[in-house]
Amino acid sequence: MYRIGLGFDIHKTIEKRKLYIGGVNIPSKLGLDGHSDADLLIHTICDAILGALALGDIGDHFSNKDPKNRNKRSSFFLRKILKLLKEESYQITNIDSTIICEKPNLAKYKKKIRESLASVLKINTKKISIKATTFEGLGPIGKNEAIACKTIILLEKKALNKSK
Repeated sequence: MYRIGLGFDIHKTIEKRKLYIGGVNIPSKLGLDGHSDADLLIHTICDAILGALALGDIGDHFSNKDPKNRNKRSSFFLRKILKLLKEESYQITNIDSTIICEKPNLAKYKKKIRESLASVLKINTKKISIKATTFEGLGPIGKNEAIACKTIILLEKKALNKSK
């Protein structure tokens, strides 16, 4: 049995904040505004997994009103959600993500982002696609006032072990 999930996130850019994408600290004059580390790629992966499992969204599990989540690394949330994935007996077949921003140029960071995610998710990098595009100067993303990301994920039910 297969399940598909979709995640989308957008954050305003702000000064004096580190930029994390996929668990990687990307050198940039601007970071992302958010309650946690604002790693929107990981947030979309969390939402895609939760959506595929019909378990709500990241905010249902980790409220931005809870001070315990303040400045928390998003990989913490992802690890917790992976436990739910395991409890539901699903595994990740593949992830396809697109990061939408004008700056910074992410071309030289995509491999490192895939490796970072594969490490947290405990899957092969070949199951992870990371793409980046711009908004061609249009709107808040095009004016470098925000970064967005969308992710789609395919989950597969693990085969039951019938040998006993």
